[in-house]
Amino acid sequence: MCSKPVYMVCMLNINEFRFNSGRLALDLPATVRRRASEPRDVLAPEGASARWLRAAGLSAELLVLNVDQTTRLSQLREAIWKVADAVAAERKMPTAAVDTLNTMAALPLAVPKLDAGSGTVELIADDSFQTALATIARDAIDLFGDPLRTRIKACEQPDCRMLFLDTSRSSRRRWCSMDRCGSRAKGAAFRTRNRQHPHEH
Repeated sequence: MCSKPVYMVCMLNINEFRFNSGRLALDLPATVRRRASEPRDVLAPEGASARWLRAAGLSAELLVLNVDQTTRLSQLREAIWKVADAVAAERKMPTAAVDTLNTMAALPLAVPKLDAGSGTVELIADDSFQTALATIARDAIDLFGDPLRTRIKACEQPDCRMLFLDTSRSSRRRWCSMDRCGSRAKGAAFRTRNRQHPHEH
C-alpha cells in the first residue's frame, strides 16, 4: 500500500503505461498517446524508458539508460509506428523503417541456461538493453511478416488513432480500449442522438 505522502504519485503510476495493443511490438508506439491530435510522449520523463522496459517484462531490474540508449529506443518505436501505420492503411512498408527493424533485430538475444538441479531456466544477457531492443524488433518483424498483419488497425477515435492488433473472433474491434476511447465514442454518439431527438428519452 502507498503511504499518504506519496499517494498521488502511486495513483499516477498505475496507468503510466498501456499494454493493451495485443502485441509487444505495438505496445511501444502506444507510448505516444493521441498521435492524431495532441501527441504526448509518456517516455519523455526521466527514467520512464527504463520503467517501461521493466513493466513490459524486458528487464528484471530497473536499468539505468544513457541518452544514446533512450534515443535508440525512440528510433525503434518510430520505425515500428511507421511500418504498422503503413500496414494498417494498406500502403507499402517504408524501407528506412524496415531497415531499422532488421538492424535492431540482429542485436544479441539473451541465452537460456538450464539448471540441472532445479530444472529452472535463467536467461543470461551480456547487455540487457540490447537484448530488449532485439526482442521488440523481432516481435515486430514476426508480426509484419505474417498474414496476421492484416489485423493491425487504428483506433477509430479521431484524436487517438492508436494502433492495435484485432484478435477478436469477428475482427470487428474498433477502439484501442473500450474503457477509454470506446466509452468516449459511445458517450458522444449518445449525446448526438439526444440533440437530434430530444423528446425520445
